[in-house]
Amino acid sequence: MARTAILPTDPAAQKVWATKVALDSTKKSFFNGMIGKEGSSMPVITKTDLETKPGDEVTTTLIAKLRGKPVEGSEKLAGRAMRLQQATHKMRIDKHRQAVNVGDVMDQKRVSWSIPEQARDRLSDYMAEIQDEQITMTAAGARGIGSEIQHYETGYAGFPNAFVAPDSSHVMYWDGTRANAAAITSSDKFGTNVVEKLILRAKRQIGGQPDAAVKMEPISTGKGKAFVYLACPESMYDLRRETGEAGWLAFEKAMAAAVGRESNLAKPGAIFINGVLVEEAQTCVKFDTTAAGGSYGAAAARNLFLGANAVAVAYGTRTQRDNMRFELTEDDEDYGEEGIVIVRMIAGFSKCRYNSMDFGVIANDCNFTAST
Repeated sequence: MARTAILPTDPAAQKVWATKVALDSTKKSFFNGMIGKEGSSMPVITKTDLETKPGDEVTTTLIAKLRGKPVEGSEKLAGRAMRLQQATHKMRIDKHRQAVNVGDVMDQKRVSWSIPEQARDRLSDYMAEIQDEQITMTAAGARGIGSEIQHYETGYAGFPNAFVAPDSSHVMYWDGTRANAAAITSSDKFGTNVVEKLILRAKRQIGGQPDAAVKMEPISTGKGKAFVYLACPESMYDLRRETGEAGWLAFEKAMAAAVGRESNLAKPGAIFINGVLVEEAQTCVKFDTTAAGGSYGAAAARNLFLGANAVAVAYGTRTQRDNMRFELTEDDEDYGEEGIVIVRMIAGFSKCRYNSMDFGVIANDCNFTAST
């Protein structure tokens, strides 16, 4: 009896693979649940302007709030009309690619497991990590030195959009009492006091341009709104060691009554502190602040205090099936003896910035208890 066979090189097989890799990558990504469309109140927004039309640059415009005393009583209004102030944010997209050699026919014959299937699984892991690392480094404004960033070498500066260091209004060294990274000491660990100071700073950003930071907006959580603080594992360890009324257990109890564990943002181990969802992020940026030449200097983790629209991700392609943004193709070497699976993503990652100021993220540098 004749049998229908779908070869690995069949176009239909490629689409199925691309869909599977993209869906698996989305599920595995730490930021799954934190990504929304442009106009949403999520920390990472997707821009789709270039998915169906030519171009490699996206522009976003922000109209600033109106500020000033109203005209009162018999005062003349003529000649005193306000004007709208605007700022723009530009970002580019480009190719991000990788390939996996799945061996030749005999390589696949010698093992009892499917090499192409393993390649697909590893590609989904890889693309999830690539997106998480790009979003994290972009929000932090640097690659840092830690091994938590696995796929990009120390000194990597971002592509196609260069990383931008946070402005003075959107970076806080420990609890704000340290002047710079070099002044951080070994006792400047992350704790509830740091979260409270960040909340205060966010509230003081009342908006207005060009001389004041734009107001940070909280993130939609599924059960209300909250800011999100992403802490490296060592910082979460330091936080859990706090005791008393301002300690870990007290705030862990607040989870059920506040944002709740059913939130689309909350992950296992998260706690809620005065309107801030604190979560552990294994992908994080670290620095050796002794290189800054200060009188103190210590290792520091750049944790992230996120509001709405902190990072924008623009895509340049969208397939017809399930709106997937990865493209998988297959090629060969040695006259067709060896198979190559190629993944391609046309995308760009950029902090949302207006008038040289960050928009939805405050970088927070804290010393941490090193693991042994």
